[in-house]
Amino acid sequence: MADEIKETTEAAAPEKAPKKKINWKGKRLPIVIAAVVVVTVIGVAGWAWHATPECCDTICHSTMGKYYNTFVNDTSSLVYQHRSAANNQCLGCHEATLPQMMHEVQVQLSGSYEQPFEKVTFSNDFCLQSGCHSGAGVMPGATESSTADWSFDPHSTAHGVQQCNSCHLMHDQSVFTCASCHTSYEAPESWTQEADVNGKTIKLPEGWTVPQSFEAAQ
Repeated sequence: MADEIKETTEAAAPEKAPKKKINWKGKRLPIVIAAVVVVTVIGVAGWAWHATPECCDTICHSTMGKYYNTFVNDTSSLVYQHRSAANNQCLGCHEATLPQMMHEVQVQLSGSYEQPFEKVTFSNDFCLQSGCHSGAGVMPGATESSTADWSFDPHSTAHGVQQCNSCHLMHDQSVFTCASCHTSYEAPESWTQEADVNGKTIKLPEGWTVPQSFEAAQ
C-alpha cells in the first residue's frame, strides 16, 4: 500500500520547469546605454565642480587655501569683487588645459612644488576685454584714463602705458606703485588710508598698501 501511495505521489508531482537562461545578449544594449549615461552624468558634474573654488580648496588646501579664502571670504580683496564677473569660478580667469590640471594635481599629491608660487599675470588686453572693464567704463582703453579729471591721475601715461596688475593685485593687497617715487600729490578726498613713506605720510585708497610695505611682508 505504501508503495502504491509513493508511486501515485511521484506520478502526480509535476515536472520541474527548466531554469530560464538570462538573455544577456539582448540586454547588452540597455546596460551599455545606462553605463554611458551614468558616466556622462558623473563626468559633467565633476567637470562643473572642478571649476569651483571648493574644488581647489578641497584637493589643494595646503597650497590654495590662501587663494580660496581671498576669493570666497575676504571682502576687501579685489578677487572677491570679481566673483560675479568670473561666474564664481576660478577658471573664469585661470583657464587651464586638462593636462595642465592633471599635472597640478600630481605635484600636489607628491609634494613636489615650490612656494611661494610664481604670480600669474594678466595683460591689459585681458582686463580690458569686452564684457570686463572696457564694457564697464572703468578704463576704456590702455591709453585712455578714466581718472583724467583728478588732480592726480594714477592712470596717466606720463611714464608710458602701465600694466593693470602693476597696482591691482587680485589675491593680495593692491599696491600703490606710484609711491615708489611720488610722495607729494593731491590725493582724492575718498583716499582716507594713510601710509608712511620715508618719514612722510601719504594718502592711499582704502585697503591698499605701498610697495615698501608690500615687499617687506613677502
